[in-house]
Amino acid sequence: MPGPSFRAFMDNVTHALAGLLLADLTVRLLERTPSMPTVASPGVVAPLVAAPVTPAVRRTAAVLGVVAAEFPDLDILYSGPVLGMGKLGYLLHHRGHTHTLLLAIVAGVALWGLALLFARSVRDGPARGAMLGLALAGTLSHIALDFTNSYGVHPFWPVVNGWFYGDAVFIVEPWLWVLAIPPLLLGQRSRVGRVLLGLGLVAILAAAWLLGVVPKPLAAVLTVAAFAWLLLMRALPVTLRLSLALGAWLGFESLSFATSGAARAAVERAVPDGLHDVVLTAAAGNPLCFDAIVVEADATTYRASRAIVAAWPTVRAASDCSAAASREAVFGGAVAGLRGGLVPSPRDASAAIRWRQEWVAPRAELITIARRCDVRAGLGFIRVPVWEIAADGAVRLSDLRYGFGGDGFADLAFPAEVGACPSFVPPWTAPRAALLSTR
Repeated sequence: MPGPSFRAFMDNVTHALAGLLLADLTVRLLERTPSMPTVASPGVVAPLVAAPVTPAVRRTAAVLGVVAAEFPDLDILYSGPVLGMGKLGYLLHHRGHTHTLLLAIVAGVALWGLALLFARSVRDGPARGAMLGLALAGTLSHIALDFTNSYGVHPFWPVVNGWFYGDAVFIVEPWLWVLAIPPLLLGQRSRVGRVLLGLGLVAILAAAWLLGVVPKPLAAVLTVAAFAWLLLMRALPVTLRLSLALGAWLGFESLSFATSGAARAAVERAVPDGLHDVVLTAAAGNPLCFDAIVVEADATTYRASRAIVAAWPTVRAASDCSAAASREAVFGGAVAGLRGGLVPSPRDASAAIRWRQEWVAPRAELITIARRCDVRAGLGFIRVPVWEIAADGAVRLSDLRYGFGGDGFADLAFPAEVGACPSFVPPWTAPRAALLSTR
């Protein structure tokens, strides 16, 4: 089972691929941008023609695209141990301030300035402005991609401090790699670049076959599609190749959001009362199937239920989906502990929803532990809280999105006596803020 560092690496490869696509698009636009007219002879002006893009400009675009697309994740350098907050610091500061529109724009401008400082080839002419657009598109693409999954971002700080969740795309979606790598591989890259991209394509296909995240028939489809896409890209001219790849990437994202909306609507129809949230994680490689965590509460009871949801059950029913297997292979399954763990759900299945397990506790307990400043800080990240209060008052708190009861990155332990309240707590609005009050 892949660990957190493996997942983070794979996720960052996706960001790098987005940065390279943006870089190649920038180069293609520069190749089509006419240069300033020149006077061929008295009274005769030479026609406008596009100036050739030098290898130095191409290299600068590639480096700037990747660095800008990865830059928001530099928050990993200070989240956690640096701030003396341990796991809590990681939860609150990763995807924190650097993942906001304000700082993404500032970072994009700063990276553009560095590019002008160190790369003489882009200081003048149309490349100067194009590199600014690339730097801004790169940093903003990171936030956009992070929004698509169920981890969440809060891009509108300091105006709005709430979390926003796309709940549409698997965190390491193999189709995005399959669509992006072939056109990049066929571009004008160095030998090292081509080798790395080729290894990336092999790695995602190997992961589909070997890690248990993707069913074997779907892994076969991904493999055939990857080689067919590579052959198609090779047969197309460069401009059409890149346009088609970008269109396919955006098309897959659009399909994922459409199916996510349909899956959410199915849950809302099945749970008309007391519904607070529907957390959706698409199956890897299959946007028709979702793992769902349904958060419900009334005046006395809190319930978190896990289910498999088919977005379009007439095409693929919930009984044929394996979304939960995808989630558990990547994030880890829930284990015993925290009030005994999950129990089978008593709800009846339908073509759209296959209910699996649920976790139930008194809502008053959540309100009580949320009065502690340390627990309250943790709830600034945790979207699906599950907890246990020991006899001596110690609290174990976790997020059902990532399993619970073990030692995962979202599992927090608080002693019976509250010491000093955590420092450096950002102002994020707790995802379950509406449940933390008796009003």
